Amino acid sequence: MPASEFVLHRQPMLVLDRLLEIGPAYAICEWHVSGNNGFLVPHRGVPSYAGVEYMAQCIAVYGGANDRINGIGPQPGLLLGSRHYKADVRYFEVDISYQVECTQLVRTDEGMASFDCKILLDSETIAKGRLAVLQMQEGDLSDG
Repeated sequence: MPASEFVLHRQPMLVLDRLLEIGPAYAICEWHVSGNNGFLVPHRGVPSYAGVEYMAQCIAVYGGANDRINGIGPQPGLLLGSRHYKADVRYFEVDISYQVECTQLVRTDEGMASFDCKILLDSETIAKGRLAVLQMQEGDLSDG
Protein backbone atom coordinates (compact mmCIF):
# COMPACT_ATOMS: atom_id res chain seq x y z
CA MET A 1 0.00 0.00 0.00
CA PRO A 2 1.25 3.54 -0.62
CA ALA A 3 2.97 5.02 2.45
CA SER A 4 1.10 8.27 1.82
CA GLU A 5 -2.13 6.62 3.05
CA PHE A 6 -0.77 6.44 6.60
CA VAL A 7 1.15 9.68 7.19
CA LEU A 8 0.65 13.42 7.06
CA HIS A 9 3.84 13.86 4.97
CA ARG A 10 3.45 14.84 1.32
CA GLN A 11 5.91 15.36 -1.52
CA PRO A 12 8.63 16.49 -1.45
CA MET A 13 9.00 15.56 2.25
CA LEU A 14 7.51 12.06 1.93
CA VAL A 15 10.51 9.79 1.38
CA LEU A 16 8.92 6.33 1.56
CA ASP A 17 7.05 4.73 -1.31
CA ARG A 18 5.05 1.93 0.25
CA LEU A 19 4.18 -0.13 3.28
CA LEU A 20 5.17 -3.72 2.59
CA GLU A 21 4.26 -5.45 5.85
CA ILE A 22 2.89 -4.61 9.27
CA GLY A 23 2.47 -6.56 12.49
CA PRO A 24 1.50 -5.83 16.09
CA ALA A 25 4.90 -4.28 16.89
CA TYR A 26 6.67 -3.69 13.55
CA ALA A 27 6.41 -2.30 10.03
CA ILE A 28 8.46 -2.75 6.88
CA CYS A 29 8.47 -0.02 4.24
CA GLU A 30 10.25 0.45 0.94
CA TRP A 31 11.65 3.33 -1.09
CA HIS A 32 13.38 3.66 -4.42
CA VAL A 33 16.13 6.24 -4.81
CA SER A 34 15.39 8.28 -7.92
CA GLY A 35 16.98 11.31 -9.50
CA ASN A 36 14.36 13.64 -8.00
CA ASN A 37 14.97 12.68 -4.36
CA GLY A 38 15.24 15.81 -2.20
CA PHE A 39 18.26 14.44 -0.32
CA LEU A 40 20.14 13.47 -3.49
CA VAL A 41 23.76 14.54 -3.92
CA PRO A 42 24.38 14.51 -7.69
CA HIS A 43 26.59 11.68 -8.93
CA ARG A 44 26.71 10.09 -5.44
CA GLY A 45 23.25 9.26 -4.13
CA VAL A 46 21.43 9.98 -0.89
CA PRO A 47 23.82 10.46 2.06
CA SER A 48 23.52 7.68 4.60
CA TYR A 49 22.74 10.13 7.42
CA ALA A 50 19.32 10.59 5.76
CA GLY A 51 18.63 7.02 6.87
CA VAL A 52 17.38 8.42 10.19
CA GLU A 53 14.56 10.17 8.29
CA TYR A 54 13.64 6.96 6.46
CA MET A 55 13.48 5.19 9.83
CA ALA A 56 11.39 7.98 11.39
CA GLN A 57 8.92 7.89 8.52
CA CYS A 58 8.61 4.11 8.80
CA ILE A 59 7.64 4.65 12.45
CA ALA A 60 5.11 7.26 11.29
CA VAL A 61 3.65 4.77 8.80
CA TYR A 62 3.43 2.17 11.60
CA GLY A 63 1.59 4.67 13.81
CA GLY A 64 -0.71 5.79 11.01
CA ALA A 65 -1.63 2.21 10.11
CA ASN A 66 -2.50 1.53 13.75
CA ASP A 67 -4.52 4.77 13.87
CA ARG A 68 -6.49 3.55 10.86
CA ILE A 69 -7.26 0.29 12.67
CA ASN A 70 -8.62 2.42 15.53
CA GLY A 71 -10.79 4.42 13.14
CA ILE A 72 -8.86 7.70 13.13
CA GLY A 73 -6.62 9.44 10.63
CA PRO A 74 -2.86 9.78 10.95
CA GLN A 75 -1.74 11.87 13.91
CA PRO A 76 1.31 14.13 14.15
CA GLY A 77 4.44 12.78 15.79
CA LEU A 78 7.85 14.03 16.80
CA LEU A 79 11.27 12.48 16.45
CA LEU A 80 12.85 13.02 19.86
CA GLY A 81 16.23 11.56 19.07
CA SER A 82 18.33 8.74 17.71
CA ARG A 83 20.96 6.54 19.31
CA HIS A 84 23.61 4.28 17.93
CA TYR A 85 22.86 5.09 14.28
CA LYS A 86 25.43 3.32 12.14
CA ALA A 87 25.51 2.93 8.39
CA ASP A 88 27.79 0.57 6.49
CA VAL A 89 27.41 2.63 3.31
CA ARG A 90 28.15 6.30 2.66
CA TYR A 91 25.30 6.77 0.16
CA PHE A 92 22.05 5.08 -0.81
CA GLU A 93 22.55 4.63 -4.55
CA VAL A 94 20.28 5.91 -7.33
CA ASP A 95 18.00 3.38 -9.06
CA ILE A 96 18.15 1.00 -6.09
CA SER A 97 15.24 0.01 -3.82
CA TYR A 98 15.75 -0.24 -0.06
CA GLN A 99 13.65 -1.48 2.81
CA VAL A 100 13.41 0.00 6.27
CA GLU A 101 12.07 -1.95 9.24
CA CYS A 102 11.01 -0.54 12.60
CA THR A 103 10.24 -2.65 15.66
CA GLN A 104 8.60 -1.07 18.70
CA LEU A 105 10.45 -1.86 21.92
CA VAL A 106 8.42 0.10 24.44
CA ARG A 107 5.57 2.63 24.47
CA THR A 108 4.14 4.68 27.31
CA ASP A 109 0.48 5.63 27.72
CA GLU A 110 1.49 9.19 26.85
CA GLY A 111 2.76 8.10 23.43
CA MET A 112 6.53 8.11 23.97
CA ALA A 113 8.06 5.11 22.26
CA SER A 114 11.38 3.56 21.36
CA PHE A 115 12.01 1.62 18.14
CA ASP A 116 14.86 -0.50 16.84
CA CYS A 117 15.26 0.25 13.15
CA LYS A 118 17.28 -1.10 10.28
CA ILE A 119 17.72 -0.44 6.59
CA LEU A 120 18.12 -3.39 4.29
CA LEU A 121 19.46 -3.91 0.80
CA ASP A 122 18.67 -7.34 -0.62
CA SER A 123 17.95 -8.69 2.90
CA GLU A 124 21.33 -7.44 4.22
CA THR A 125 21.29 -4.87 7.03
CA ILE A 126 23.28 -1.83 5.88
CA ALA A 127 22.21 0.67 8.58
CA LYS A 128 20.68 0.44 12.04
CA GLY A 129 19.75 2.60 14.98
CA ARG A 130 17.32 3.21 17.81
CA LEU A 131 14.85 6.08 17.58
CA ALA A 132 12.78 7.73 20.31
CA VAL A 133 9.51 9.30 19.23
CA LEU A 134 6.41 10.94 20.60
CA GLN A 135 3.28 9.71 18.88
CA MET A 136 0.49 12.24 19.42
CA GLN A 137 -2.92 11.01 20.46
CA GLU A 138 -6.12 12.26 18.82
CA GLY A 139 -6.90 15.66 20.32
CA ASP A 140 -3.40 16.30 21.75
CA LEU A 141 -3.06 19.46 19.69
CA SER A 142 -6.53 20.85 20.41
CA ASP A 143 -7.04 24.09 22.33
CA GLY A 144 -9.01 22.26 25.04
